Amino acid sequence: MSRQVPSKQYSGTLHGLMRFYVLHLLSKRKYYGYEIMETIREKTGGAWNFSSGALYPLLKRMERDGLIKGYSEGGRNVYEITDDGKVALAGVKDKLSSLLENWDNYRGILEDFVGRNQLVKISLIGYQNQFRFLKDAVKLLGPSEASDLLKRVKVELDSQMIWIDDKLNEVNEK
Repeated sequence: MSRQVPSKQYSGTLHGLMRFYVLHLLSKRKYYGYEIMETIREKTGGAWNFSSGALYPLLKRMERDGLIKGYSEGGRNVYEITDDGKVALAGVKDKLSSLLENWDNYRGILEDFVGRNQLVKISLIGYQNQFRFLKDAVKLLGPSEASDLLKRVKVELDSQMIWIDDKLNEVNEK
């Protein structure tokens, strides 16, 4: 008989991500709790509907851990990041950047863990997301920066298209 893994273990991972995203938000400015919920809802396209029953206990734990401080302002709870929170956030950003920069080192583990077919699907979704991000980034850059970025992307894509054409020819010859 198989044992069901409590969904709490999975949701704990998501709450961990939200913990650091809240720190990221608070590193920019102070926020009301409701603003945090709305920002998360907006940034995730509604996929993560963070309720007050989930957010406020998280904020209390973060206060207890010394990462943020909360206070009342005009009858509303306001939160801001502490110096310890800034240090913790910088550490997480460094680790995440390192993970993303060294993606190839982890690919074998991910393939083994989720399976090759799923990793291919994830990779395709990743390409689509990268292009959406690129389109948004180009809008924010000045003309010279946008031109430089697009030229670098074009060189990379041209190289990838050569590989794709070669592989298509190989597959079609079989």
